[in-house]
Amino acid sequence: MIRRALIPLDGSELAKQVIPHLLRFITPDQTELLLMTALSSSFHSLVEDASDLPTPKQTATTKENKAYKQLHDVAQELNQIGFSVMDRLLPGTPAENILHLAEEACVDLIAMSTHGRTGLGQALLGSVADEIVCNARPPVFLAPAAIPVKSGSVPRTILLPLDGTPLAEAAIPIARQFAQNTGATISLIRIIKPDHSRHGQQNERISTKEQSETHQAIHYLEQIQLQLQLANVPSCYQVIPGSPAEIIIRTICTENTDLVVMSTHGRSGIERIIHGSVTSRIIGNTTCPLLLVRGIIPIEVYESSNDRVSAASFC
Repeated sequence: MIRRALIPLDGSELAKQVIPHLLRFITPDQTELLLMTALSSSFHSLVEDASDLPTPKQTATTKENKAYKQLHDVAQELNQIGFSVMDRLLPGTPAENILHLAEEACVDLIAMSTHGRTGLGQALLGSVADEIVCNARPPVFLAPAAIPVKSGSVPRTILLPLDGTPLAEAAIPIARQFAQNTGATISLIRIIKPDHSRHGQQNERISTKEQSETHQAIHYLEQIQLQLQLANVPSCYQVIPGSPAEIIIRTICTENTDLVVMSTHGRSGIERIIHGSVTSRIIGNTTCPLLLVRGIIPIEVYESSNDRVSAASFC
């Protein structure tokens, strides 16, 4: 359960855009919110003109006052709709403060807007968001700031890409929880490598291989679907050959996906999202929020055997 969510703000309107996206998936009775601003990140966005700071001695006071007012205003808005809200104004670098506060306050989720100087066309690797995704222990909820939230819209579809590994399966529990909170359907997707047929008898061998992989993928997703069924979560599944990033981005659009939930990993595990990775490409092109889960979490999948249901751990 998401009992406490951390929302970093930097004084800009773009940073605040994560809030309406997040509120579609959490409720005041289950989740309290922790707002924070790092002063070093808010200087340029909070201060519109250098004349606002006539002397160096007034710099700290002016920045703090403006940052606190922004936090106070947002907190009041959230209080009015029933959320319990705390706020923190911290000196120092944004990423360091966010990571430290997330640990200190034992938050269950970090929610941030994704935006850069050129907008949302490309997530900037090396940015604050990238550093948080690579190093934060709790899941990270990234919302595209340029995509507005339809007023009163209810989430209908949560896309959950799986590749059969324990790392990918770590995303299942929180996807299941968000689906239970909203009544959304989980759309399971398994992407397999396509066979590139060439000549003569090789066509038959390649076709047989792809059929075998597809059959295995379907059986795997049916196991996941059974687990979700036992949790009263509706789901569907599909197996598609192709490039993972391209298929996921296309599916987001064709299914009007409300949220993508997936784990983060690279060639050497999840210590760093590498340039060109699937996750990085999706962050830069998604039109809906992306919930990233870091780490391998033991979960259970229920298997049916001889009319009896048994539990097996992925790890």
